[in-house]
Amino acid sequence: MHSRLPLRLTFVALTLLLSAGPSPCAVGRELVVAKRFAVTSGHPAASFAGLKVLQSGGNVIDAAVTTSMAMGVAAPWGSGLGGKLVMLYREGDTGKIYCVEALNAAPQKLDTETFINLPRSQRRHGYASVCVPGLPAGLELAHRRWGELSWEAVVTPAAELAEAGVNFEPEMQPLFEHKTERLSLNPAAAQMYLCEKQLPALGKKLRFPKLAQTLREVAAHGADAFYRGDVAQRIVKVARSNGSALTLADFEQYRPRVIEPLERRFGDYEIATPPPPTTGGITVLAALGALEQVDWAGRDLRDLESIEQLSRVLNQLYPLVDRGIADHVKSLDAARQLLSTEGIEAIRNEALAVGAAASRVGQSAGDDLEGTLDDTADASTSHLVVADSEGNVACVTQSLSYHFGASVVAADTGVLLNNSMCNFNTRNLDSVNAIAPGKRPRSTIAPVIVMRDNEVRLAFGIPGGQRIASTTALILLDTLRKGHSLSEALIDWRYHLRRPVEPGQPHNQIDLEEGAPEDLRERLAARGWRSAEWRCDGSYFGGGNGVEYLPDGTLAAVADPRRTNDAMGQ
Repeated sequence: MHSRLPLRLTFVALTLLLSAGPSPCAVGRELVVAKRFAVTSGHPAASFAGLKVLQSGGNVIDAAVTTSMAMGVAAPWGSGLGGKLVMLYREGDTGKIYCVEALNAAPQKLDTETFINLPRSQRRHGYASVCVPGLPAGLELAHRRWGELSWEAVVTPAAELAEAGVNFEPEMQPLFEHKTERLSLNPAAAQMYLCEKQLPALGKKLRFPKLAQTLREVAAHGADAFYRGDVAQRIVKVARSNGSALTLADFEQYRPRVIEPLERRFGDYEIATPPPPTTGGITVLAALGALEQVDWAGRDLRDLESIEQLSRVLNQLYPLVDRGIADHVKSLDAARQLLSTEGIEAIRNEALAVGAAASRVGQSAGDDLEGTLDDTADASTSHLVVADSEGNVACVTQSLSYHFGASVVAADTGVLLNNSMCNFNTRNLDSVNAIAPGKRPRSTIAPVIVMRDNEVRLAFGIPGGQRIASTTALILLDTLRKGHSLSEALIDWRYHLRRPVEPGQPHNQIDLEEGAPEDLRERLAARGWRSAEWRCDGSYFGGGNGVEYLPDGTLAAVADPRRTNDAMGQ
């Protein structure tokens, strides 16, 4: 493999003031091999909280709820009570995989014309950009069906963490710095995350007492406290006074869903990922299908030919997914057609049977395509995996859409709100993703669980908006075709065929992460490709997490070094 990213420094120590309990066998590492169970998430405090639940007798769903809630405290840029969630859950006893879909939803009384005519800045930030959050309801649904400990027991650790606080670490700085100005415009957000409207000093303890109180209400009274109680009333009151169409009825009527995942074979493997309204999973499955017959023997997935092949496939896929996949009655049929033998063959023929030059690839990603929030560099998510030796796996991606969502905290609730309204198409009202009251905007979220011979092989997910599908496909090719470990695949540098989202943006541009060969941009240009280089700090390509089941029955929990991710196990 090519040069790898430098491993981030281990966190000095967990500054948790949670109740005493057994110590994990590994803390603050990017790779942990465990015998019984493992947790990997976007922050060591969240992973530690989830691990303690497992050590106290909870199951993977119990620990996933705790880890998810704690993520909103310790890594607030990527998720929280005010955001969305999609979970893949594999039940060890039956081998069945379920998908919990808790995407955000537009207000029922939304005036689409009024929203479309708002200045772009108001559609992307502030209360008008806020959808009904889905995460609390999604977690409660999963816990009600499969959890074992009490709801209060699995939510309370997040409240305790919010009270105790987390240190502002160097790895957090790039994830805060480009949102400092935006956060400073909202007094409640500035009070929570900044110091006199500036970045917190390194090492400063960030405490969130108001969020802690909200979490305690949710712990004591369930998701009803968020959707039908005082919390909802306070969120709606401040949102409506600042231009939002949200109502109490929107919160009261919100329902998460348990749906069937999409599944498709890739060689000897079966890959499961979420169905519509998410777009990331179908893009991954279709890309792998189109590349399945490629002979990778003796080749590097990051050589020029491989980069071109994956990029051509994505160039063909982007418009097909764009035009067919969303929260729409026809989208599931569109997904099935795209993943059919005929659909995959058509993509393969168009993408791989053309000349080598990029200019000869059909200009599929053109100005006719819509651009949504998930397509921008600011789009971000968080991911966590909890797994045990019995094959029970919770693979969870959650998001606020942008880094720090709408950049507003609802009054005295401490809840940082999403800005998912920007994930609708507001240019073409005939689009399957056209903005509409009560509709769920689509998302690039794509957690995956990989099976072989009815046994779990991998479970992982990647943050990064538009980069999710391309990076997930690359990692799956790395592990399933090239035989690399999940740890090796996550650490190596990445590339992404950018999808133009605004008129005039360049076609055929491949974004390269730091660590790529120095002459690669020149060689791509000689073949007709544009390129750009991005830092490897996780703000663009994201930082994923996953668990790999090893042949000896142990679990390798892997945390991407690009962000504050951390793996733990026992």
